[in-house]
Amino acid sequence: MPKDIPIIDATSKSFKDELAFNIWSTHSCSDYRNDRERPYDGQIHTDDGIRGKTEVKDLTMRDIKDCLVKAMLTASVDDEYLKVSDNFLKCWDWEKGKDKNGNLIPTQFLLDKQKEDKFLCTKVETNTWRYNDIYKIDFNNIDPGAILGNLICEIEKMMGIYPNVNILECDAQTEKMFSDAKEL
Repeated sequence: MPKDIPIIDATSKSFKDELAFNIWSTHSCSDYRNDRERPYDGQIHTDDGIRGKTEVKDLTMRDIKDCLVKAMLTASVDDEYLKVSDNFLKCWDWEKGKDKNGNLIPTQFLLDKQKEDKFLCTKVETNTWRYNDIYKIDFNNIDPGAILGNLICEIEKMMGIYPNVNILECDAQTEKMFSDAKEL
């Protein structure tokens, strides 16, 4: 097992604390530093690893603001939307498949819900979002970390490099980890 994968002793008296830390942790120096000179020593596919070294290019400040709005909206998944048989399956036209951009086609049910300020998380995918939609978000039900992750993905999409992860760039240790995992 690669040394960057933590092993937690389930019989330890401090198991709950260790588990909580490891769920929260990025296992990089960002766990305890926030200066700009800290190394990109996290897992390669995260913004604390190699992926995070990518410089933002060819975006305006408005582009970045758009990315932040989309990140917040995408993170605002509401429980009603996730009720598979009640709502989720009614939102997308599964028979028509996808449009020319590879996106699922929304149903009138979904578009009507969006007009009622419901299912805000779908407004990015349907390209019906507006800046004022952020004032409709219930921030009590959002994981701030989800906004951060979504922001990075939206910036990559706008730069045309999403997903900014290439398995071929893995170091030898990570390659071994993937091959070991396949054997399990």
